[in-house]
Amino acid sequence: MKSKSSTHLVTLCRSLNRDRTRVAGRRYRVLLAAIWVAGALLLTACASPEITRLPKAGSETKCITPGAQQDTVVGVALSGGGSRAALYGAAGLEALGRLPSPQGGSVLEQVSYLSSVSGGGLSAAYYALHKPAHQTPVLGSDGTMTQAYQTFFTDFQAKLAQDFQSALIWRQLGSGRFILNSALAAQSLHEILEESLLGPGTFADLAARQKSGDSPALIINSTLYNSGRRLVFTTLPPDAAQYDFIEDLERSMVSRGITRSYPEVMKKRWESLLPVSPLELQIDPCPLKVAVAATASASFPPLVGPITFTVGDELDYWHTGDGGLYENLGLESLLFTFQKQIQDHKARRALILAFNSSYPFSVGFKQLRQRSQPWTIFNYDFSRIPKVMEERATAYWSLFYRSLQVEGVFPDDSTLRILFLNHESARWDDDLSDLPEACRTEKPPLTSPEEVQQRLAEIPTKFMMESECDRQLLHAAAAKVVLQNQRTIQDFLADRPATKGVSQ
Repeated sequence: MKSKSSTHLVTLCRSLNRDRTRVAGRRYRVLLAAIWVAGALLLTACASPEITRLPKAGSETKCITPGAQQDTVVGVALSGGGSRAALYGAAGLEALGRLPSPQGGSVLEQVSYLSSVSGGGLSAAYYALHKPAHQTPVLGSDGTMTQAYQTFFTDFQAKLAQDFQSALIWRQLGSGRFILNSALAAQSLHEILEESLLGPGTFADLAARQKSGDSPALIINSTLYNSGRRLVFTTLPPDAAQYDFIEDLERSMVSRGITRSYPEVMKKRWESLLPVSPLELQIDPCPLKVAVAATASASFPPLVGPITFTVGDELDYWHTGDGGLYENLGLESLLFTFQKQIQDHKARRALILAFNSSYPFSVGFKQLRQRSQPWTIFNYDFSRIPKVMEERATAYWSLFYRSLQVEGVFPDDSTLRILFLNHESARWDDDLSDLPEACRTEKPPLTSPEEVQQRLAEIPTKFMMESECDRQLLHAAAAKVVLQNQRTIQDFLADRPATKGVSQ
């Protein structure tokens, strides 16, 4: 007969064995789960994204619509910069809506072209697709904005204030898409923009609105990775921005008694700067959803994108993404379009209002001076690397443009005027009595105009805007910079002598 102690020992051993079995079972199940998750991640990481297949362009493409021909043509450029740029661009359009035009009505009603990059593309696309019809006046008889436009701009701001960034992450996870697969992320972003912001509108829809006068001609800028050139999604004809720089250069030199021939390589270099339209790739843009074009412009590999197109049954693929990689203002394609119209005598004068809310290069300088560690995609904005190249390109572009104005190749400011309406250029009252309500309880508090300008400059580039104070600051800043340049805008539209404005 066994003793109690031996019986307890046997029971304890059996219990330990059962515990070990349960632990081993749990470990086995955890291992199986880990293998399953790893396999799922590998499969989704290698999953092929949806290819945007569009019909081949025929002899006639119904949605191609020539732009407005006016004595004085007006365009708005909306820069990149995530939700910061989207909200600032929408607020800028609203501020133009509140500004009376010398010809009567609102300055906004004179805007017949809208060009955008990345975050600014969200604002531009929404405005072009959803603004009230042309029969609805922007300003009433008393000079204040009509209720229809007040409601439109209120809804506009609310739509753009959505957290697209978190929605993108959850869409990736909820759809079983590997979160680091950038092509699948572009597919998710397109779905989100279509569902929650832009709707299913196509470029054929835009063309119909443009023809009826209900919306300006829209240009959404992206970068064609195949060739490195700018690809513009638009209903404008392919030659709309094919400005002949060499022709104007030769005309200027002849007027100064200079005779010189230019090597063929110089002409090819210039052609490489001109934008490419979908028709030049044999793509019919009419059925293309505006949300897809906006996604392409806003995508930034390796996090999001590119968007891949193919034509008909062909096996050639076109990969397009971040419009800001080439030029982040949305300005250049609009500038070429207007210079082409002036060159062809289809317009006498042109005004470009560039709402620039790019992330100031100087802010990154300050942050890096205070950082002792290197960075990765997880702990710092690695877009600083292409921004270094962009900064040099912008400096060269500015010198090139201004030098050729002096030489009489490009039109002077009385003929073609560019106003840079930068978000950090807004001037604030010394006592901050004009500080938005949501910013009055900030901790630490904003105590000077310089601190407000710095706060605006440091709003990060994300597709979300967590702070109500930041949203209201951007709205107020847009209204301020338009009012600061009110006289310059109105003088140009009235063909009065130019007054001092903001230029680069």
